Amino acid sequence: MGISGLLPLLKEVQVKKHVSDFKGKSLAIDGYVWLHRGAFGCAEDLVTGSKTTKFVDYAMHRVRMLRHHGVTPLMVFDGGPLPAKRGTEVDRASRRAEHLARARSLTVQGRHKEARDHYTKCVDITPEMALQLIKALKAEQVPYIVAPYEADAQLAYLEKEGIVDGIITEDSDLLVFGCRNVVYKLDGDGECIHIVRDDFRTCREFSFVGWGETEFRRMAILAGCDYLDSIPGIGIKTAHKLLRKHKTIEKVVQNVRLDGNLTVPSDYIPQFRLAELVFLHQRVYDPRTGRLDTLLPVVREGGLEAVEEGYIGPDMEPETAKGIAEGRVHPETKEDLEDLWPDYHPGTARANQTQSATTMGKSGKVRTYVESVKVFIQLI
Repeated sequence: MGISGLLPLLKEVQVKKHVSDFKGKSLAIDGYVWLHRGAFGCAEDLVTGSKTTKFVDYAMHRVRMLRHHGVTPLMVFDGGPLPAKRGTEVDRASRRAEHLARARSLTVQGRHKEARDHYTKCVDITPEMALQLIKALKAEQVPYIVAPYEADAQLAYLEKEGIVDGIITEDSDLLVFGCRNVVYKLDGDGECIHIVRDDFRTCREFSFVGWGETEFRRMAILAGCDYLDSIPGIGIKTAHKLLRKHKTIEKVVQNVRLDGNLTVPSDYIPQFRLAELVFLHQRVYDPRTGRLDTLLPVVREGGLEAVEEGYIGPDMEPETAKGIAEGRVHPETKEDLEDLWPDYHPGTARANQTQSATTMGKSGKVRTYVESVKVFIQLI
């Protein structure tokens, strides 16, 4: 997840803070990060089919902590898979299957502690699990959005459009997407690390002087990302060095090939361009209009080609996009999302009466999901 080695590369601009330092701000949260963290504590139950919602408790504890310190949260969940990440998802599924087989074998042998380590590595966070957290968010009137595709792009869009002031995540990709204020390593006591994009120019060990978002993004892609494997032998530090020296990706590839020590795939440049499109124009949900948008506008004459359109996530009808955003429609199948924990009813009795479709305003007036998000936008 993210760009390997990117955060250590930026250690000079990492500032230790407490969540109270963001009082009065609105922060969007990468929901699957908290779901994964929460799932670690009940991984065996989840993998073996036992019903538990302990993963919801973990996430809601942090939501309440944010609100206690005057931070307004907006939870964002992953949606459907991108064609650009098909290979990555296949690899992850294969690794989960391997860990599951190992966990079961160790359990049979009575080696339960070792088995638990493998159970935590084969948990797959699903839309059905996200729905349980959504139920808790509704009960406590916390706004949320399920992205049409990746949460990363949705989070970046919300910040870019001024809907939120910053992002809480563990994924370094958010910096590659252009986010300006990103909070990492938030713990249960509220301690965290804050990275401000404008501080990049102060880095001395790895200089970004003269670079804009384009160069930074291309360095990250060259080092290897979810949408394109790196050229074997090129990590983040080498990518930084090569791009500082040769300026463009074309010249980097040309010189690496001439050097002859590393093997560059024949289709690397066109694949690089497709990967960059995902960081620039991935489709996201606009809660103000109820329709899909692109992270950045496509200004190319004639628009994108068919293969490019698919790569950034196919467009969809507004009603489908809205259903996904509200957590009613499964982001992969586009069918109604089944509640696998129908007996789970978080919150007060009054909230439970309306949690399946609405949230309650402070005045007691019932608000729909879209209305609650619009109120959030107006408040900030």
